[in-house]
Amino acid sequence: MIKKVFAATALAVGATALTATPASADGIYDSPFTSENTERFVSAFDPAAYGPRGNDPIIISPYGTGQPIYSWSFHGQGQSWQVDPSGNAHLLRGISIPTGSSEGDVRGIAIYDPFTILDY
Repeated sequence: MIKKVFAATALAVGATALTATPASADGIYDSPFTSENTERFVSAFDPAAYGPRGNDPIIISPYGTGQPIYSWSFHGQGQSWQVDPSGNAHLLRGISIPTGSSEGDVRGIAIYDPFTILDY
């Protein structure tokens, strides 16, 4: 009887090992909730930030919009980061500045945090 239990267990473990999918190596960049948003931002030193692109979020970063900016969002949670030339992802800290009299009139500012490196 005990031999049958061991044989059945070994068979079940073997079948599970053969049918299991391999672990995914996809990172946050392959997530359907992550997108590159570099073109959405405008540098604080770009004159267009105060003219034709006056509604776009401003980025204050040593790289401006010259390095990729990514955002991740899911059910109201999210964050943005910028990848430096070495490939490190640095958090962008966001603040909202009121631009009008209504509650929804705000302009986003993303500030590059050189001290917070994300392991994405």
